[in-house]
Amino acid sequence: MKPTKVLTYIVIAAVILIAVFSLFDAGESPEVESNYIEEMKAFRHQKDSFMRNDEKSPFIEQNVAFNGLNYFDVAESFKVKASVEAISDGKIYELQTSDDKIKTFQAVAILHFDIVGSHQDLTLLQSAEDGHFFLPFYDETSAITTYGAGRYLEVDYKKGQPQVVLDFNKAYNPYCAYTEGYSCPVPPPENNISISINAGEKNYE
Repeated sequence: MKPTKVLTYIVIAAVILIAVFSLFDAGESPEVESNYIEEMKAFRHQKDSFMRNDEKSPFIEQNVAFNGLNYFDVAESFKVKASVEAISDGKIYELQTSDDKIKTFQAVAILHFDIVGSHQDLTLLQSAEDGHFFLPFYDETSAITTYGAGRYLEVDYKKGQPQVVLDFNKAYNPYCAYTEGYSCPVPPPENNISISINAGEKNYE
């Protein structure tokens, strides 16, 4: 067999292999994304059910009609990993609340992450009252399409771990966004994300 024919066959085989792997990748990624979207739909359905029916719901407690929560579309680009810079004897924060009270928190870590092409840092706080980890934030949507006094994000954090997942599709409003009768801390100024986080809960209407 001539060398030119051998080279031709090698090139054809390489092209076929590339095409096959491309099809494989194209088939896998949408499935993973689809699974995540379905998980988020279930998560939101469960939260709506809680708000509508549970005795601990702010709508049930305050006897206010519930009209359903408003959300941005789910986008997996808003689910990121953050590196943890632990803080020893962190700064004490006395955060103003919606009802003019003060709640005390301590900084336990700085979370460093990249999101939508932008680098951001947020301070993770721990409640002096119950030890709960607390991540409140503002972003460029605050007081426009989202609650003006900031939103919150749950963080599954254990001291000593090097990374945490931040899923802003699960960013939520404090109860004060829905009705009166609650004491909700506002985020510290440094927890201001410099881009729009078009993910999670929108303004309640």
